Amino acid sequence: MASLVSLRTGIAPFDALARLVDRLTALLSALGTGLILAVMLLISVDVAGRFFFGRPIAGVPEMVALSILAIAFLQIANTTAQGKLTRSDALLGALQTRAPRLAEAFDALLHLAGVAVLGALIWSFWPQFLRSYGRGEMVGTVGQFLAPIWPVHGIVLLGALMMLLVFLLRALALAIRAVRGLS
Repeated sequence: MASLVSLRTGIAPFDALARLVDRLTALLSALGTGLILAVMLLISVDVAGRFFFGRPIAGVPEMVALSILAIAFLQIANTTAQGKLTRSDALLGALQTRAPRLAEAFDALLHLAGVAVLGALIWSFWPQFLRSYGRGEMVGTVGQFLAPIWPVHGIVLLGALMMLLVFLLRALALAIRAVRGLS
């Protein structure tokens, strides 16, 4: 599966938008990588604190659990934009050799299905984000550690929106390429 930027359409504004979205998803992915490093450091300091001082850091399990969700949604749009999202493309591969334009048209339809799925995810998750923000919902144990959950919900929405945008741009690029015969 080709990257979003490599799916050139010959339409300069569209291709520029694809490059911009690619850079934004790369930035989000880099933030996710930074969060991975922070979680590794947190766990290491927690283990050292337990071993040397008998004092763990409060809330590490909660922070790690929230971070894993945030990391996944920070990085998945870039994974999709780079064409690295795991999928079975045996049918597309066979079509590509026999009828490249049909393969790109079919792939565009599959990406539109991705748009629909991500749209449903965003639509159903939006009220949960509003509720967690509005009520100031927290995770943890009162008196030991509490953290707001809405920032992670916001990251989930941002990552899902970016992935929806990537799916949409890929679908449009593939459709344009199929119509123009740019395979």
